Amino acid sequence: MSLEDIRRRFSIPGTTGEVGRVTFPSDPAERRRWILAGFGLALIFYAYFISKTCASGVKPLSLFAWLWLYWGRGSDYAHGYVVPVIAAGLFVWKWKKKLHALPLSTTSSGLAVILGAVTLYWIGVKAANARLVAGSLVVLIFGLILYLAGWEWAKELWFPCAFLFFMIPLNFLDAYVSFPLRLFVAQVSTSLLNVLGMEVYRQGTGIYSKLSRFMPLEVADPCSGIRSLVALIALTSLYGYVTMDEAWKKWVLFVSSMPLAVIGNLARITTVALVAQGFGQDWAMKIYHDYSGYIVFSLAILCMIGLGAVLNVDYHEMVVRWTKEDVRPPRPPRATGTR
Repeated sequence: MSLEDIRRRFSIPGTTGEVGRVTFPSDPAERRRWILAGFGLALIFYAYFISKTCASGVKPLSLFAWLWLYWGRGSDYAHGYVVPVIAAGLFVWKWKKKLHALPLSTTSSGLAVILGAVTLYWIGVKAANARLVAGSLVVLIFGLILYLAGWEWAKELWFPCAFLFFMIPLNFLDAYVSFPLRLFVAQVSTSLLNVLGMEVYRQGTGIYSKLSRFMPLEVADPCSGIRSLVALIALTSLYGYVTMDEAWKKWVLFVSSMPLAVIGNLARITTVALVAQGFGQDWAMKIYHDYSGYIVFSLAILCMIGLGAVLNVDYHEMVVRWTKEDVRPPRPPRATGTR
């Protein structure tokens, strides 16, 4: 390999061509874009990774430290660790697929999005609401892409940006969604158990055996389905975005995550009661209850994959293939002869 080949391979666009020597691009618009991109990255790093705008108790934390603290509080929020990694992977996938061929252009409407993100950040800091601060980060990233790269890039990267919302803990929904879900799960599970021949009744969110076959089973907050609902919505949205070829299929798969999560928790509560009556309270609560969540969530994922396969079937082609007559040419008559 010649020295000129080495220089061409390792040269950086907008440089003088010498290895290791970098200069600003000669085009003023390109130079301004690089400067603004560097300023935006510096702003994000300071505002969200250094500035202590969030709090856990009385201790001030940066947004990243606050998110990291919440993600480490158990399996309910542990999916937050992988959300930024998945979003970055989607960007790389989009880059290899289409982004590398798209031209860059500055769009002034991106400034409005950036201004909205800054306003949301200011409100979040003043209101001491870390979730608003985290939301402003997602909006700011999208605004910078829109302003510095243009609409074509923004249309390709809107989903990776929106996916980052799943990294924000939504435990505040427990007070509004969890209790109604607990009541619904307890009521439907009681009806199912009575259909299966178990004499049970419901009081509040508790399931009681009329014959005292097992101790009362309380449908607690983790059993309501709200935690698995968030994780399953994130998973189905990602699966639908990658595998579905039409928008309506993606939305069907996305909406299906909600009943799938509720049905999974119904199955879990019902089977816990069955195990409690058949094998005893210890088996049900100390063994089956602790591990059944993984089984139920795995079944929900399999149902999601099955639904995705059903949506991707070309039914028109299937019907045409089934109804098409298979017309074969007549066989020529067999030649007969005499010996």
